[in-house]
Amino acid sequence: FALRVDRHEPGKGSFEAGDPKLLRKLIAVTGAIECDRKGKARPEAAETGALGQAEIEAFADLFEGLTTPQESRGLLWSVSRNREAGASVWRSSLTVKADAARRLFEVDTTGIRWAVLDTGIDARHPAFACRPGEGQPAEEAPGAFASRVLKTYDFLKIKDLLDPDIPVSALGTAAEGMDPEELEALRSDLERALARGRAIDWNLLEPFLRIPHVEGRYVRPADPHGSHVAGILAANWPEAVSAGLEQGLTGICPQLELYDIRVLGKGADEFTVMAALQFVRYLNAHKDVMVIHGVNLSMSVPHDVANFACGRTPVCEECERVVSSGVVVVAAAGNRGFNRLRQPEAGATGDYRYISITDPGNAARVITVGSTHRHMPHSYGVSYFSSRGPTGDGRTKPDLVAPGERIDSCSLNGDYETMDGTSMAAPHVSGIAALLMARHRELIGQPERVKEILCQTATDLGREPRFQGRGMVDALRALQAV
Repeated sequence: FALRVDRHEPGKGSFEAGDPKLLRKLIAVTGAIECDRKGKARPEAAETGALGQAEIEAFADLFEGLTTPQESRGLLWSVSRNREAGASVWRSSLTVKADAARRLFEVDTTGIRWAVLDTGIDARHPAFACRPGEGQPAEEAPGAFASRVLKTYDFLKIKDLLDPDIPVSALGTAAEGMDPEELEALRSDLERALARGRAIDWNLLEPFLRIPHVEGRYVRPADPHGSHVAGILAANWPEAVSAGLEQGLTGICPQLELYDIRVLGKGADEFTVMAALQFVRYLNAHKDVMVIHGVNLSMSVPHDVANFACGRTPVCEECERVVSSGVVVVAAAGNRGFNRLRQPEAGATGDYRYISITDPGNAARVITVGSTHRHMPHSYGVSYFSSRGPTGDGRTKPDLVAPGERIDSCSLNGDYETMDGTSMAAPHVSGIAALLMARHRELIGQPERVKEILCQTATDLGREPRFQGRGMVDALRALQAV
């Protein structure tokens, strides 16, 4: 038999490897097992917890003849420390074959950019640092730092911008360093435009929304969720081993450039997300070439069934417009696939939910992503928490599944952490879509064709289509299909 010893913290009545208490504990446990196996009575002293002679002799007898080739008795084969287990993006990257696709095709993602609409990305995290010769600071101001997170926008303050009762001075870091009179003039122009029913002039709003990448003025996000999502998508952190990870942290698309658009947090709502999506369309419409090629939406908005058809809510309609403008939109299916009971009944902790896809995943042309196991998807299938289709109006969703369980990725302040959810699955698909467009540049501006390729080349997990969609995304097969 094998005996495995858990690691305990010292000073809490436990033991550490190398402590004499450890050997006494092993003798007592192993000797007691051997006494029972041989039918030997244990002395009364041993039964009270003291180490008895019977256990010592039984333990010694167990090792007699240990090296004899003809030994046929059961032996203590090994004693080892029960180490903590962890999982990181390198495992899920193997699962979706992103590592093989990068090596085989040597994909260069220069010029491909993805917007992450989330809680915010820590642009100062080493996982997003520019390697030597890769890039220059996006800001020209003194103290500006270079990052593959090219720009950061805070849309959580957009309601404040539109509220005339809130002074410009209270709008935060985006307004710092600007002339107060100029800011008031911009605010007045915005109010007049809205009063006349004109479309929002994002050129006026941009200075208020932007968080400068300048030392002393840059504001890190308060929630690690967005950094975690961005790390799955585009981390390049070989030094993560020194932080405690088993291997360096490499995202699906490690050279990808990102736009950080903060829409989740205190005060977040559907209007905030829609405004950010409109801003993405504005950025692309006012340049000769596309600025942003894809959007990742690792979020969940409950479908307003009383007022809108499924897939026709305002945020879904805005996603459809973004897709029509030539941008790939990837959305999480939601984590409403399992209804956990507050009071378990007869041992049951809950039940599964059909028709649990959330917005914006209900939008028809969005790539909606469910979750599966990080490296054993064929065995475990679709994650218990992953939202399931069909949609409320009978369409098959999700479109694909990707690893979303126990994924290690970036956290705040140069750290990492483990998270679960379809939020973690979506950036796997975003990264593979970026690889596909980087390899085959003629697919840029054709989001529906990108979705078609990813769905047609997915690996069938043998599950119900309303659970898995077309199956697990497969980067290698997708790149080879074109």
